Amino acid sequence: MKSGKTEPRESPRDRIFAAARREFAGHGLSGARIGSIARAARVNPALVHYHFGSKEELYLQVLRQIFGDIEREKLLETLGVFGLAPPERLYIALYLVVNLFLKQRDENIYKIIFRELSDGSRYLRKINQEQLISSRRGVVLNIIMDGIREGCFETRYPVFLVYTVFAFVTNLVLFRHINESTEWRKELASEHTAARTLEFTAEYLFRELMPGKPAPSLPTLPTEVLRLLDEIIARN
Repeated sequence: MKSGKTEPRESPRDRIFAAARREFAGHGLSGARIGSIARAARVNPALVHYHFGSKEELYLQVLRQIFGDIEREKLLETLGVFGLAPPERLYIALYLVVNLFLKQRDENIYKIIFRELSDGSRYLRKINQEQLISSRRGVVLNIIMDGIREGCFETRYPVFLVYTVFAFVTNLVLFRHINESTEWRKELASEHTAARTLEFTAEYLFRELMPGKPAPSLPTLPTEVLRLLDEIIARN
C-alpha cells in the first residue's frame, strides 16, 4: 500500500547543476559541452542558456555552489544572542569549518577543484574576489583579533595561524581518496577523522594563542548552540 507522501522532485535547475558537476569533473571547463549537460539533465539546451547565459557562467555558478557561504549572516546573528566570549566563538568556528569541510560530498566536487587548480585557478580567483572563500577565514581571523583585544589570546602571527588551520583541513579534504588506500586511513580518512581533526586543530590553535599557560581545556558549548551547529552542517 502506497503512503500519501511523495518524494520532492528535482527542479530542472537542480538537474542542470548535477549534470554540470559531472560534465566539468569529467572534461574540465574547456572540454565540457552544454549539449551534453542538457541531455544528462533532460532539458533543452536553451533552458541552460536561459538560466546561466554561457558555459563559463554555469561553471562559475558550480564553483559558487561548492564554495558558497554557510548561512554566515544568520549564524553570526543567532550566536550573538548567546553572548559568547572569543574562546567559545573560536571553537564554534572550528567546529563548523572541520565538520563542513570533511562532510562526505559528491566526488565530482573534488575532481572539479583539482582540475581548476591544475588549469591555473583562474575562476577560483574570480570567486575569491567575491569573498566566498576568504569570508570563512575572515570569520576565524576576526574572532582571534577580538580575543587579542580582550586579553584572551596573544600571538604575533594571527593570519599564519588561520592559514595553517585552513590549509591542513583543506589538504585532508582534497586527499581523502588517496589517504583511504594508505596505512594512515584510520586517522586521515575514516568516520572518526572529523572528530579527531576538530580535537587536534582546537588544541593546536588554543595552545598557540595561549602561550605560557597550562594546556587549556577546550570550551564547553551550550546544548542549544551544538544543536544549531549540527542543523547548519546537515543543511549545507
